[in-house]
Amino acid sequence: MLSRNKKKGLLAGRRALSSQNKQKVLKPLRARQLIRRFHVLLKNKTQLTKRLEKIWKCKIESDPARYIKEHNPDLFERFEQARIHTLETLLVNKPPPSTVINTNSFQLDRICEELGRIEGEIEKRGGLEVYQAASVQGQSSQRGGDSSKKLVEWLKDLGYNKDNAVALEIGCLNSRNLVSTCGLFSKVVKIDLHSQEPDILEQDFMERPLPKSAAEQFDLISCSLVVNFVPDPHLRGQMMHRITQFLKPHSQKPYLFFVLPLPCIVNSRYFDENRLSELMGALGFKCIRHYQSHKLAYYLYQWERRVSEKLNFPKKELHKGTKRNNFCIVMS
Repeated sequence: MLSRNKKKGLLAGRRALSSQNKQKVLKPLRARQLIRRFHVLLKNKTQLTKRLEKIWKCKIESDPARYIKEHNPDLFERFEQARIHTLETLLVNKPPPSTVINTNSFQLDRICEELGRIEGEIEKRGGLEVYQAASVQGQSSQRGGDSSKKLVEWLKDLGYNKDNAVALEIGCLNSRNLVSTCGLFSKVVKIDLHSQEPDILEQDFMERPLPKSAAEQFDLISCSLVVNFVPDPHLRGQMMHRITQFLKPHSQKPYLFFVLPLPCIVNSRYFDENRLSELMGALGFKCIRHYQSHKLAYYLYQWERRVSEKLNFPKKELHKGTKRNNFCIVMS
């Protein structure tokens, strides 16, 4: 039987040496595969956890296993059996299915078993720190993955030179990325759910205390490849609305840098460029720069007016097609 502490995953093996610490290294293709798989696992885990919350009428903060054990030891045994079986049998080098499971019909025992399988696979693949390391690797400037390069390029093109400008980077993976080192900001506050560096505050943006004054607000917020990882369309909408509360007053024309995977824009049943434009317009934003690479869609918005009192953006099919994804942002 494998212990919970034994982690042997995709990053076990080849390592590169830094000045003091050993830094895990992945080939670019493997890093992308790992990131996509963890995205699916975490999304499935969130959906299953929500089902448990609804059934047990409780709030599960982070560790479903503890709540299962407290509520029903027999179900916890099924959770553990599924977790251990996955640890013992999963072949991490075999490409897994990247589909999000439909949990609506799951009974309580199936929910707990699936959560056990997910926990086992996360452990087998090295844990969340491995997922985070792969994400950091993918965003390294050496690999051309620092999306803030486009932001800095645009700001310099606009002649941005505001005195004592402060920025907030949501989902920061590298404290030495270009937005932090370009010299355009006197301070860049960097936050992430699972910080890998001491200069990055470990914090959930949705739980960050709201600013009490303009002094606690920001001239620019960077939200690059974050919203697509939020598992629920309504939560994505709440996050977009919440961003406006952290920007300086719209009279000062603060900025939002926003990046999504290109398929979210060009290959979704429920979302596209027009829908994004309407949604951002309702939040008071004007798009002043836009660029699409072969993988990503970049936007620079200026916040020009207050949020509309009526936000009505339900989940609505815009494009048909069996090969389209289900990404959308819902606000109401």
